[in-house]
Amino acid sequence: MALKTPKQYIESLKDGREVWVEGKRVSDVTTHHRFKAAIGHMALAYEMAQDPQHAPHCVTTCPETGETITGCYRVPQTIDDLKFRRETIYQTSRYAGGYIPFGAVKEIGTDALFALRMVCTDIDKKYGTKYLERVVAFHHHCQKNDLSLAGAVTDPKGDRSLRPFEQPHPETYLRIVEKRKDGIVVKGAKCHITSAPMVNEMLVLPTRAMGKEDGDWSVAFAVPANAPGLKMIANPDHTPDDAFEYPLSALHPVIHAMVIFDNVFIPNERIFLCGETEFAGALAVSFASWHRFTGLCYKGPVAELLLGAAMLIADYNGVARASHIKDKLREMIMYLESIRTYSMMALYEPQYRNGLAMPNELSCNLGKYLFANGFHQNLRCLQEIAGGIAATCPSSMDYQTPELKPYIDDYLVGRKGISTENRIRMLKLVRDLTGSAELGIHMYGTVHGEGTLEAQRMMMLRGFDTDPAVTLAKTVAAVKG
Repeated sequence: MALKTPKQYIESLKDGREVWVEGKRVSDVTTHHRFKAAIGHMALAYEMAQDPQHAPHCVTTCPETGETITGCYRVPQTIDDLKFRRETIYQTSRYAGGYIPFGAVKEIGTDALFALRMVCTDIDKKYGTKYLERVVAFHHHCQKNDLSLAGAVTDPKGDRSLRPFEQPHPETYLRIVEKRKDGIVVKGAKCHITSAPMVNEMLVLPTRAMGKEDGDWSVAFAVPANAPGLKMIANPDHTPDDAFEYPLSALHPVIHAMVIFDNVFIPNERIFLCGETEFAGALAVSFASWHRFTGLCYKGPVAELLLGAAMLIADYNGVARASHIKDKLREMIMYLESIRTYSMMALYEPQYRNGLAMPNELSCNLGKYLFANGFHQNLRCLQEIAGGIAATCPSSMDYQTPELKPYIDDYLVGRKGISTENRIRMLKLVRDLTGSAELGIHMYGTVHGEGTLEAQRMMMLRGFDTDPAVTLAKTVAAVKG
C-alpha cells in the first residue's frame, strides 16, 4: 500500500470511535470544532511525505520488507538509522510550525514499538513465548498501511505509596481482568495520551517496574482506536479560531486524552506482555529512553521558534543592539544548542541491544532534563524582550475596525521600516508562545512529557559510570586499597 494522503488519513478516522469532550460524545472527530484543527495539524505529516521537496527527510525504505515507509517506522539498527529518525522528527516539526504533529508522525508509538522489539527478545528467550514475532508483525502492519500510532504508558496510579496489587481501586493501574483462550480482557485507564482521539492504533505498555504480585498489571498490547469498550476523554476545548490572534495554537493545537479501557478484549496476536512481571520495568525504562530522544529531536524546532520570535521582535522594537537584549538572546542560543548537542551525542554513542541501535541513555536523560528545566527561562527571556504590549495588544478585531485601525497603526508602530501590522503579528506570536491556554498545556507537557525532571535525575546517577572519577580521586589522593 502506498503512503497515505492527508485526505486518506482524515477519512481513516471516521470509524465509530468513542470520543468525549466537555461531557458530550463526539459523533465525528474530523468535523468537530475541538478536533478539526488538530487533525489538520497532524495531517501535515502526511502532506510532507507527499511533497517531493520534503519527502527525502521523512520517507525511506524498510530494510525488512523493502516497502516505502515513513521515517519513524524505520528499524534503527545503525547510527545512520538513528540519524534518519532524528531528521524525520526534526524536519516534520519544522514543517508543522515548530510543533510536531504527534501521532501522525508516529514518533511516540514507535518509541513504544522499539522498546518492545528489544525487550520481547529477552522474554521469548526466557519463557519460549512468541512476543517478538507478534511485535514485528504489528510493526509491518502499521508501516504497510501508513497508520498513525500513539503510545499509551502513564497510568492514573491512585495512591502512589502503594504497589499496583495493593491499590484499593485496582484499576488505577491498567490490568488484566480475564484470560481467554483467544486473548485477554483489560480494564483501567491511561492518562495524558497525546493525540489519542486522532490516531489509528495505540501501543499500551506498563508504566513502571512490577513485583511478583503484580502479574495482572504486567501487560502490553496493541489496540485500534475504535475497539469496543475503548473510551477517550479529550482535554477541554480551548482551541481558538483566529489565526491572526493565535498564529500558532489556532493552526497547530495538540490534544491529549484520558483513555478508558472498559473491559476491552485484546486478541492473542496483539498481546506482547502478559504477566511476565520482571520485564515490565525494562519496557518502561526502554520506552523512556527512546521517548526522551524523540523529545530532543522535536524540541529543537520549538527552541528555534522561540529564538526567532525573540530576534524579530527585538528588531521590530528597535532594541536589537541593546546589551541586555543580546544577553537574553545568548541565553536562548545556548538553550537551543544544548538540545541539538545532546540529540547528536545520543545517536553517535548508541547502545546496541538485540539487533537495535538505541540512543545513548545518559545523553537522552541529560538533554531532556536541560530542555525541560530551561524552558520556562526561555519563555521569560522572550517575554522580557517583547515587552508588556505582547500581553495587552489590541485584538485582531480591533485592528480590523476602520474607526480604530488608524490609531493603532500610528501608536503601535515600531522602528522605521517595519509596518505596524507586522509588529502586531509578531507580538501575537509572542503572546501565543508565552501566554496562551495552549502554552499552558505545552508547559506541563515540557516538564512532564518524556518523564518528570526527577525521573531524569534518577537515570543520570544510574546511567553514569562513576568508576573513572573515583579511581582518579583515589590516585591523586594516594588512597591505598
